[in-house]
Amino acid sequence: MEVRERLKESFIHLPEEKLNEKPAAGEWSIAQIILHLAGAEKRFIKLAWNAAEEEAEATGEDIDLSVFEDTSKKLKAPIEPTDEPKSTEYLVQALDESRQETLRFINKYSKEDIGKKAMNHHRFGNMPIWQVFELLGMHESRHIFQIDEVKNRIL
Repeated sequence: MEVRERLKESFIHLPEEKLNEKPAAGEWSIAQIILHLAGAEKRFIKLAWNAAEEEAEATGEDIDLSVFEDTSKKLKAPIEPTDEPKSTEYLVQALDESRQETLRFINKYSKEDIGKKAMNHHRFGNMPIWQVFELLGMHESRHIFQIDEVKNRIL
């Protein structure tokens, strides 16, 4: 099962009040995690679009994404998702819209097209554009683990 399918399956059957329930003050609800993922995908793909469309070539070294594998270490998100309650339908739509942008990018550019291009990521610096797809999968996998933790605390 693909990461995105696992992500959707992790929350679509939950009651909406549980989707919007925070496990503790200062922590994110499942809805906020989903909004964070949709927003991050849009931001990452926008960076990739901008870099791909630049005329100049810029190379970046492969980055180490293992930071996503250690779920015991909390990472600070640059943007906090809204506290406003969201429906399951809204969350699925947000994920579908962000994925449409990614698919649009993939349909326009091949790995060869962007092989000599780099994008600047706020945490990792210059990285090869194609590596954004690895980043997206690892980011979502990390947050699926977080969703499971939240579910264990609120259900």
